[in-house]
Amino acid sequence: MTGSPGEGWKVFADGDEADDIPLWKVLAKVRSDNLDEGLSANAAFLDRIRPAPSRYYNLALVISIVFGFLAVLFLIGLLISVRTGATDLFYFLTVAMVAAAVAPQLWRQAYQYGLSTPDRPLALPHASDPLFDAVLVHLQKVDGPQAYYRSWFRRKRIPLKRRQFFGRLRYFLFSEHGKDRGLVMRFPTAMALPADIYLHREDVDKILAVDRPKRKGGPGRNAKYRYEEAIIALLGDPRPEALDVSDRAAAIQTIKDWLSEWFEANADESGDVPRRDQLTPFAEKIYTHLERAASAKAR
Repeated sequence: MTGSPGEGWKVFADGDEADDIPLWKVLAKVRSDNLDEGLSANAAFLDRIRPAPSRYYNLALVISIVFGFLAVLFLIGLLISVRTGATDLFYFLTVAMVAAAVAPQLWRQAYQYGLSTPDRPLALPHASDPLFDAVLVHLQKVDGPQAYYRSWFRRKRIPLKRRQFFGRLRYFLFSEHGKDRGLVMRFPTAMALPADIYLHREDVDKILAVDRPKRKGGPGRNAKYRYEEAIIALLGDPRPEALDVSDRAAAIQTIKDWLSEWFEANADESGDVPRRDQLTPFAEKIYTHLERAASAKAR
């Protein structure tokens, strides 16, 4: 974050609802200064930890709908059978269909939150991640940041209870995909909320100030690594002149590879080198310089 609060938020959406920051973006910014790299890392982690039972959540909903429909049909049959005297059979079938419709929802609820409303975060069925937990600990506090979603009908903020973040699948609330969030957003009701979960910009600012991984160097934006030397060395290298700049993404990755090589070859006694996400803004600037130079030659 920079000294000016406004500068640090230019990566987020602008507009009338600019103060509503999606939860998946918050975690991505905690993980990396580069939003895309943070999102990719989070998505890869969620794919690795996806529990097998979660794959049957949608199937459970289909089963409930089917048996619920059958329960209605048998209930109608029960009402009709009053005249014929065959009520016992229809009564038994109606009760069985209702139980079959409710059972998948109870299973899904019990798998996530146990048999009662949890008073503390439940044990995870997968490996933990310190960054997920670092943000979750704020949302689980009584006086922590208030997460919310926007009602489609009333167009207002609907707050979420902190126990929403106690379930076994709570990590999936940070997913960019609504179907993943839907795995968790069926508490305390059975209906999923496909909308994004938000935090207010001020709350996100506080979380990032506390939990974003700190550089080991000096305070603030003081550069720890010799970026200027690396850039000068690279621009004096013959390889950038032959770089294909028609594919921006591939070219930036290649430039980051070259910068990484330089830092590894010129590391100090500690052997500490910058992460690849820290090289991204410098690689993008070098790419822009090379692209302009290539355009000038083509004229």
